[in-house]
Amino acid sequence: MFRHSMEDFIRYPIGIQTFQKIREGNYLYVDKTALMHDLVNRNDFVFLSRPRRFGKSLLLSTIEAYFEGRRELFEGLAAEKLENSWRCHPVLRIDLSGESYSSGERLSAKLNSILAKWENKYGKSEADTTPGSRFASVIENAFSQTGQKVVILIDEYDKPLLENLHDDEAFEHFREELRGFYSVIKESDRYIRFAMLTGVTKFGHLSVFSGLNNLKDISLNPRYNDICGISETEFRTNFQASVEDFRKSAGMTAEEVWEGFKNNYDGYHFSSAKEGIYNPFSVLWAFDDAQFGSYWFGSGTPTFLVKLLKRYDFPLWELEHQYQSQSQLQDMSISRVNLIPLLYQSGYLTIKGYDAETRRYLLGFPNYEVASGFWDALYNGYILSDGYNSSYSLDCFVDEVRSGEPCKFMERLKALLASVSPENTNNREILFQNELQVIFKMLGFRTQCEVHSWHGRADMIVQTPQFVYIFEFKVDSTPDQALEQIREKGYAAPFAADSRRVFLIGASFASATGTLEEYKIV
Repeated sequence: MFRHSMEDFIRYPIGIQTFQKIREGNYLYVDKTALMHDLVNRNDFVFLSRPRRFGKSLLLSTIEAYFEGRRELFEGLAAEKLENSWRCHPVLRIDLSGESYSSGERLSAKLNSILAKWENKYGKSEADTTPGSRFASVIENAFSQTGQKVVILIDEYDKPLLENLHDDEAFEHFREELRGFYSVIKESDRYIRFAMLTGVTKFGHLSVFSGLNNLKDISLNPRYNDICGISETEFRTNFQASVEDFRKSAGMTAEEVWEGFKNNYDGYHFSSAKEGIYNPFSVLWAFDDAQFGSYWFGSGTPTFLVKLLKRYDFPLWELEHQYQSQSQLQDMSISRVNLIPLLYQSGYLTIKGYDAETRRYLLGFPNYEVASGFWDALYNGYILSDGYNSSYSLDCFVDEVRSGEPCKFMERLKALLASVSPENTNNREILFQNELQVIFKMLGFRTQCEVHSWHGRADMIVQTPQFVYIFEFKVDSTPDQALEQIREKGYAAPFAADSRRVFLIGASFASATGTLEEYKIV
């Protein structure tokens, strides 16, 4: 960590993704150059998936400076001692972020601009007319003119694809164009010293990488678990002065500050490695503001993910306890069964454990910032409407659940769901459960869906310090039938010795209107 030379304060590199600017501006920098040095000297062609705002661009900028021989920028860092030659290579860097790809012309214009800049430096052949052929010529010309093999760095390779997940025709257009462009990297490998692509997702099954089967995916490699983000060790080592500043400003103890950062921003795992990773974007903002806030989540709400969850009737209770194999997590396709890998790669879920016997990863929300923000986003996507919602109504709902007044909160729930626009869905029962779970989760209650017992699965159980609410939902049936199932299956048995009062709630929904028709409480 570095203090500014003129003032006694810490300069946080918020929004700065250029290694040179951070080093020359004496901003705080967590030294990743040892891992960077290992990466570029151990591998030739690499792919890395990490969530947005996790340091991918800064990593590529660091690699760029290294291959340009900028030794002065690495003074005092690990790479200075590890590297001896500091040989200068031609670096071709592509950054697809910072652009909105609403049409195919936008991508063509972006690539043309990048290629024209390179061609001005290394020359152009009139015979090359496609982006792919022009790219291939630039690589060969750069090698021929400099006598050094080329370094290719592609940042946010998948942004045009992610922006068009909802449009099958546009998605296919971008996939084909990018596949033709990226395949040049393999065809030109004899001229390339190192190539790296970064992005949020890996569209393996969609053939974007079909021409790039020489890429090594290091996204789940324990060796590079913390190549982006901030490890626990790095956090404790680099931010002691920051914690002291935060403590003084916020009126907290040092231990409360450490714990607050851990609960809010730690918890990411990108392999089976035990040490968690802090979200660097949120950490820097929180220290700069001297308060805890929803920084990473607030910088980009997952609207497209909520749409996909609704589109495929995804049961939301499966979000927090998913087991996935390594192959499932590394390759993503747009289908209902593969929404979990998309949520993982996007940073909304992370690895919480590893089953060595089955070689599967257990997934869940990484921390409070992500969990609370995601349930809020789901509430906006599933429930929010102009007809009923208000902070007063939601506050009343919370008070009624906590005080054991199920008749009152069920009436309020009935009115709330009546204000929600009907959805086109293949599974109305899952939609109802999703809507109710979102409401209870967003309001902070301990909520479980599809809770297993010896004789079946309870639709939903909500617990407070004084009360337990056991719900059974029926579509186009009666509340009495729902209550009978609760009794027959013994859903309340686990709470027989519990000192809290247990309410059994049977609810009936009408598929035609999409509303809560009747309920009965015992």
